[in-house]
Amino acid sequence: MDFSLSEDDAQLVELVDRVAMEKFRPTAFENRDEVHRPVENMRLLGELGILGVCLPEEVGGEGRSAISGILAIERIAHACPRTGAAAVMAIAGPGMFIARWGNSSQKDKYLPPILRGEEAWSISLSEPGAGTALTDLTTRASIEGDVCRIDGAKTFCSSAGLNDHILLFCRFGPTTGGIGAVILDRETPGLTISKAHHHMGGTLWHELFLDNATVPLGNVLFEGNAFRKLMSSYSLERTAAGAWAIGVAQAAFEMARDYSMERKQFGRPICEFQLVQGRLADMWLRLEQARWLVYKACVDADGTASRMESSMAKVAATEAAVFVTDQAMQMFGASGMSQEMPLEWMYRMVRPYTVAGGTSDIHRVMIASEILQRRFDHRPARSDGA
Repeated sequence: MDFSLSEDDAQLVELVDRVAMEKFRPTAFENRDEVHRPVENMRLLGELGILGVCLPEEVGGEGRSAISGILAIERIAHACPRTGAAAVMAIAGPGMFIARWGNSSQKDKYLPPILRGEEAWSISLSEPGAGTALTDLTTRASIEGDVCRIDGAKTFCSSAGLNDHILLFCRFGPTTGGIGAVILDRETPGLTISKAHHHMGGTLWHELFLDNATVPLGNVLFEGNAFRKLMSSYSLERTAAGAWAIGVAQAAFEMARDYSMERKQFGRPICEFQLVQGRLADMWLRLEQARWLVYKACVDADGTASRMESSMAKVAATEAAVFVTDQAMQMFGASGMSQEMPLEWMYRMVRPYTVAGGTSDIHRVMIASEILQRRFDHRPARSDGA
């Protein structure tokens, strides 16, 4: 089994790493809790062709495998967590959905601005009564002539007030097969975006209220009967979120490693104390284990991560990132907890990812389901015994 990168991927990593460290890192930790889109950074990535690295050549992408995008995301996040998060959505988010499942008009309209780094997207899945139980969503859509009308309410839609478009999951019919997706703009008639709410990492989320919200028929990505396809596209995004987490954790690890060699107590560098050595070893073990699960999820199955592999990658990577950033803060002592340093912000950035994109708990259930080859129904038994 060959664990080395291909020549093309090695060159990609070198390019992304050099550009990200030279252009993004110098200002990566400034204004940490100020909410803004890294517009210039994304445009630069667009100019370099990085944002379309995984998309087919016929839609303007580079036509490379998923591992290429994952490697790029990891290195971007290592240099700048905020730009890395934006790159996840550009490389493995709605653009991938549209490239795989959209019609030619949707591809022509929406993909070029994503590839140029000019437009950003949100995804709206959760509802007040449908979080992990996504199939309980009640937001409804109906086709009336040449328009689609949507009614309902969504919650926890990240950056909906900042981004240009929203890919919204809704129900066209009563069963799981009736779940589809519609493309919204911020100015969609009948759409109200709530005031911004703050996540612990400084990102924003919004509630969406849809009262006869109306879009052209051409904005319907799927009119139901597409739930499995849409969820299969989510496997890459989950793996990409894992790559982002690994990149942030790598940066935190390097800060802790370097500090352990510089900081002196009792007349010698703290790296000479065994408990510090053990802490560094544990951080590196968790980081490397997670990294290779992320890579494996992309390499197997011709670059398309399976549900089990993407779940394993996401759980391992996000939990490793929480562990590593926490341990890095501990190594810095009181200064690690200070908002004058970036580590506490990095911890706050990675911690929500054990919930976003599917909680670690439900991913463990999905992993167990694959191990046991059984489907577990979490709903209470019906009174009629069915």
